[in-house]
Amino acid sequence: MERERGILLAVAAALISGFSVFINGVAVTLTDPFVYTAMKNIGALVFLAAVVLAFREIKNFRSLSTRQWGMLVLIGVIGGSIPFLLFFWGLKLGGAAVSSFIFRSLFIFAGVFGYILLKERLEPKDVAAGALMLIGNAMLVSGDFAFGFAQLLVLGATVMWALEYTVSRKLMSDVQPRVVMVSRMLFGSIVLLLFLGATGSLATITITTEMLLWLAVTSLLLFGFVTAWYSSLRYLPVLKASSILALGGIVTAALNIAFLGKAIALNEAFGLLLVLLGAVAMVSAADFLRALQKSGALLPGLIK
Repeated sequence: MERERGILLAVAAALISGFSVFINGVAVTLTDPFVYTAMKNIGALVFLAAVVLAFREIKNFRSLSTRQWGMLVLIGVIGGSIPFLLFFWGLKLGGAAVSSFIFRSLFIFAGVFGYILLKERLEPKDVAAGALMLIGNAMLVSGDFAFGFAQLLVLGATVMWALEYTVSRKLMSDVQPRVVMVSRMLFGSIVLLLFLGATGSLATITITTEMLLWLAVTSLLLFGFVTAWYSSLRYLPVLKASSILALGGIVTAALNIAFLGKAIALNEAFGLLLVLLGAVAMVSAADFLRALQKSGALLPGLIK
């Protein structure tokens, strides 16, 4: 039952992620991407804090040890702040096609860290499914395949996120998931605000009504993603969870076609199909279908 719950949560996170990428592509143009990221993170933090207070879970923070606090700060730094700065910096420098391929390969690094830090077993079918997804992702790349400083920045961000997901899963063996969620957003937002202050961007922030509305929507989406994603990590190995998360790219592609009229080439369509087949194979098609069949029974207690 826990495995099925984890699969459903990871699928929910992938759906939210795919929709968020589409929405954020519009919203981020309204201001500096670093400012936008900081404001969005703070908005999601407000929603998470409201849930913690509503369910009287503040006691879960009072019982944390010094080591656990240190791990939570680390998660905020390597997951909720620095990789965002690296990622947006890399995209700003150009080479989005290869950068997107690198980011979509996050599941590979997650699998490596899962094996090293969590001793998660890697089965032959996992290697085959991963290869299928990697080939599919490569087929989605169009344009220049050059690898430069920009892609190195994106690679650094991707590796840091993969490491953070692994550390988070390890910590959630004795810490409640919402403690990890809140801490990631809290400490990540602090680092981002310090960065904005050091670069002088903090003093130039102006929030219009339009931007406020976009921030409300994207912050709520981020809150939903963080809640579903970190809850899924509680039940699934990090490799399998991150493989399901890759399905978000299919959602974004569908939205681009439906609302922006973007055409999709045959090789890209086949690439998306390979990603779908690889992700399903990674968790096993039987488990995936069983989770979908039991979704009605699992929904009431999906997120504890």
